[in-house]
Amino acid sequence: MKHLGKLIKNHIEDNKLVKKTVAEQVGVSPTYLSTLFNQESMDCLLFEKICHAIGLHPAAGFDKPMPASKILSDIYAKTVIGPATVTIGETKALQDLLAEKERMIQVLLAASGIKIGTESGQNK
Repeated sequence: MKHLGKLIKNHIEDNKLVKKTVAEQVGVSPTYLSTLFNQESMDCLLFEKICHAIGLHPAAGFDKPMPASKILSDIYAKTVIGPATVTIGETKALQDLLAEKERMIQVLLAASGIKIGTESGQNK
């Protein structure tokens, strides 16, 4: 993650925002807002409030995107900051893992004598 205090301070200065106004919108004193500029990390909710007040997306606090081999996608999720799309790379590995888990479940069920999908629809 980036140094959140510096990120906020730079965004406020670059966009010529009034610190006192930002502090009022966030619900903190201007002095406390200035103190936050020196903090590398901070409470997530506070960071989100500040980002909202200054028009900065909270994702800006992260250094860089994940490498292509680690990208996850094609999953729709609703996050605190709105909808998100996630891409799942390496689906073959995930499919293999899922198949292995299914095999393990079948082995455990067979060993325990539990039968799934009987005609009555109940487990025995």
